[in-house]
Amino acid sequence: MVRIGRIRVMELLEPDFFGSTLNHNIVVVERGPLGGLMMIDTGLPGSLDKIEAFLNAWGYKLEDISDIVVTHWHHDHAGNASEIKRLSGAKIYAHREEIPSLINPPNYEISFSEAKEELKVSGKEFKETIERINGLKYQPVIVDVPLNGGETLSGFKVIHVPGHTKGHIALFDGNYLVTGDAVRGVNGSLTPPLRFFSWNYESAIASFHSLVSLPFSFLIPYHGEVVNKW
Repeated sequence: MVRIGRIRVMELLEPDFFGSTLNHNIVVVERGPLGGLMMIDTGLPGSLDKIEAFLNAWGYKLEDISDIVVTHWHHDHAGNASEIKRLSGAKIYAHREEIPSLINPPNYEISFSEAKEELKVSGKEFKETIERINGLKYQPVIVDVPLNGGETLSGFKVIHVPGHTKGHIALFDGNYLVTGDAVRGVNGSLTPPLRFFSWNYESAIASFHSLVSLPFSFLIPYHGEVVNKW
């Protein structure tokens, strides 16, 4: 776990992701719009105990979360949003284009050839991962505050960055840039989202370049390492 100014980053791990371990960076911001903690993304279903342990180590509890921002509908981002809302009464924010998928998450339609080209994954690793992620379930996420992009949440501007999904968002306060999956930082290198996991890859590339051109001091991707520009 890392503290950078008024934000904190908790790192969760997802083993057996196409033959490797993938990290998840959940961001917590002090003084959210409703006065408590603002959590940006919520991890895979079933990871609530780990999230609670991080919060407790920082002197907080789940009930201190007043605002939940979901960058997009994928299970590793929205997986605990409804449960946290039930426990804390938090409001949920997401782009309006994500609402249908947050209510009824579709399956991941990915071909082996696409995954093999990008990740050099074996047939066995591919099959096991697809079966696992398509078996993930979360409670339908009811969005309290639909976003369009351009709003400000606790000093962070909401940026609509379609491509990975139709309604993907990032948040930027002039210093910290929280990118969700619109930018990957695996092995410390900033790269676009995986092509085979993207709704529209051309849009994803455009969104990636738009984000990395911003004058950030710290970039926090959901997957990979936090990048200090200076």
